[in-house]
This record gives sequence, C-alpha cells and structure tokens, in this order.
Amino acid sequence: MAQPATVPEHLERSVVARARRYEREAVAELCDRNLERLYRMCEALTGSSQAAEEVAGMAFMKALDGLPDFEGEGRAFDVWLMRLGASAAARRRPPGVGLRARMARLSNFDYELVALRVLGEIDSDRLSPALNAPPANLRAWLVSGLRELDGRSGSGWGYDLRAFDAAVGEVVAGADPDRTAATLSAPPDAEALLRVVAQLRRLMGGPPPAEAVTRLRTQVLAAVAERRVQWVRRHHHGVATVPGVDRRRYPTRRGTAIALALAALLAAVVGGSFALLSSFAEPDSPLYPLKLTGEGVLVAMDISPVSRADLEVKLARTREREAEDMAVHGKGGLAVQALRARYQLLLAAGRDLLSVPEADRDRGWRSTRDEFFAEEDKAETLIERDLEAGGQRQAADRAQTVVGDYERDRKALDASLGRRPTRPPTPGGPGDASAG
Repeated sequence: MAQPATVPEHLERSVVARARRYEREAVAELCDRNLERLYRMCEALTGSSQAAEEVAGMAFMKALDGLPDFEGEGRAFDVWLMRLGASAAARRRPPGVGLRARMARLSNFDYELVALRVLGEIDSDRLSPALNAPPANLRAWLVSGLRELDGRSGSGWGYDLRAFDAAVGEVVAGADPDRTAATLSAPPDAEALLRVVAQLRRLMGGPPPAEAVTRLRTQVLAAVAERRVQWVRRHHHGVATVPGVDRRRYPTRRGTAIALALAALLAAVVGGSFALLSSFAEPDSPLYPLKLTGEGVLVAMDISPVSRADLEVKLARTREREAEDMAVHGKGGLAVQALRARYQLLLAAGRDLLSVPEADRDRGWRSTRDEFFAEEDKAETLIERDLEAGGQRQAADRAQTVVGDYERDRKALDASLGRRPTRPPTPGGPGDASAG
C-alpha cells in the first residue's frame, strides 16, 4: 500500500495509538495516505464518482467508530480501512454491465477478495490477518473468483499458487498479462485469469478530483473533532473543547428518557411508532429492552400475516445493523444476541407468510416473500470477520453457529414458500480451510 516499508513499526503503532484518542494530526495522516487508493477502488467498483465518494466516506466513518477497539499498527489499519470500503461497496453493488455485472454476482467474500487483491493492490500475505484465512486459501479462492468473472467455474485448489499470486501483482502494477503468464505452470488457465485481472485494472480511473478529496478530508476531520470532544470528556471528566466547538451538553439517562417519552407522544399522534422505536436505543443501552418491547407490541397488533411478515423482515434488518455495530465496537456477546434475534424474526416472517392460504397469495404476498428471500440470503461474514479482527474468537464461533442453525432451519421453509433451488454458495468464507 502507500505506507513506506522504511517506517519503523514503533512509529506506526504510535500513529494508531494517537488516532485511537482521535488526535487530529494522527487521523489526518492515516486519512491522507489511504484516501486516493480507497477512492479509486470504490470508483472502480461502483462506476460512479458520486457513489465512490459516498462509499469511501462510509468506510472512513466506520473506521472512526471502530478505532478505539482497533489493535494493530498503521499498515494493518490501512488494510482494515480498504476492507471496510470493499465491504460497503459489496452491500450496495450496482447492477452494471459487463465486468461490473459479473462482479455483482460474486459472493460477498469473493467480491471483497477480488476488490482488495486486484483493485486495492494488497497482497495475499497482508490480506491474511484481515480476512482471517491462510494466504494459500486466499490464493485458491482468488482463482475461483477470477474464473467466475471469466464466465467459468472451478476451484483453485490443488496447485502451488504463489508464483501465480506474484504474477497477479505484476499485472496489477502494469505488466502485460500474456507475457507474464508465459512463465507460469499453474493454474493451467493462468493466461485467461491474468487477462481478467488486466480487465479489472482498466476499471480504475485516475486520481480523485480535488474537490472530492477536500470534501472527504473535511468530513473525516469534522467527525474526528466531534469524537475527540467525547473522548476527552469520557477520560478526563471535564468539559472538552475543540476549535469551533465551545461547550457541548451531553445527554443523560434522564434526558434521554424524557426525550423518548415526548417522542412517543408525538409518534402516537402522527403514526410514526415504528420510526420512533427504530431510531433509539442500541443493544448496549439501558433503554434497549423498552425498544424491543415496543417492537413486540407492534408485531402482535398487526393482524395481517403478510403485513406482519413485512414488519418482521424490516426488524430483522435492524438487528443486522445492530449486530454489525456491536461487532465493530468489540461487544461480541451483544453482536451474537442481535444476530440470533435477527434470525428468529426471519423465521417468524417465513412462518407468517406460510400461514396464508394459497388462494390468497396475491402480488403483495409474493412481493413480501421475495423481500424475505433477499433478506435471508445476506451473508453475515462481515460480522464474523469484525469479531475475528477484534480478537473476539469465541463470539465469532457463536455467530457462525447461529448462522449455521438458521441455514438448516430455512431449507424446508424456503421450499414450502415456493423457492426454486439455487446454485450452492461458493466455498471460501473466512477460516474455511477444508475446501478442496
């Protein structure tokens, strides 16, 4: 990546240590050395400068949220930030045409791996800790992903792919794919795969526009100033100030409860109960049980099974976001609880849809069923990897178990709802060393 190899490790750790305290200069250094590469990768993935700016901004904001719990030196941060960008792009991948359309059909994991290795220019050895998989596994999965982009199938297992991985790096740096492939003995289709790498690189644009850089940098540093205020207050128990912010009044539990009560009254008048409940407490808040109780009341009051299923799918989406936030903030137990609640809601939604007589399964029912299928198809590898990256191995294992339990439970339910069989997911989730 952009960080020179000559920078001593202790200085790298010093930068991250200061960034974890939201010191402006340290965060600015991490931002400046990653901004261009992050933006260019996001633009190549989305095909739009506006979308690239939005996705890069999302990655920076998520990195700022997770900084207090980040463990590692600056170069590990660089990889983590790029992974956040690839993950954000994977969640909003556009339909596109040509190569981007084929990218959109990859699994989340393969999408991120191809993006980081080819567009983010991160070699497999450096990706290994971030993706929690041995470099040999990553090389094999990269071959599988490149073959899928070439309109073919087949795993990359059974070969020593170190020379091929080095050749990928050469093509990423601008080497001719045909000449580079001439020296390779494995895999047998190396030339075709390196041509795909070259095609992906042609998606890359030039340097980001100066105005986009200014906007992103300003957004990051403004967010840092806000977080610095809060960090100082938490650690020094005083009134913190930063330039441009004189004094801040921070919410108290009593104030939050009063605000919630007033908002509830207003919501009852305007019919915004669901928006109210979804906007407040997170799983680590003392008000979270109240939020869950309110959601349960809304579900119980809905007498239409289709409408109730639609609400349960939306609540499942909220639980997924909460699980992601808890994983990033190092609260693995709460992340697993939110993930388990998500799948309980999806099971309830499926059963509600199944309870509708076949004669009454109209267009509205089919639309809700398709939304249900799309929601349950979402891979939760990002949550598992965030837990792994934060050293929460036990929580990651529990999360994997929760996902596995749901995958078993959903088969009969999906079949009863009229789902057609689909191609099984491509092996290659984090930690999957058994494939091949």
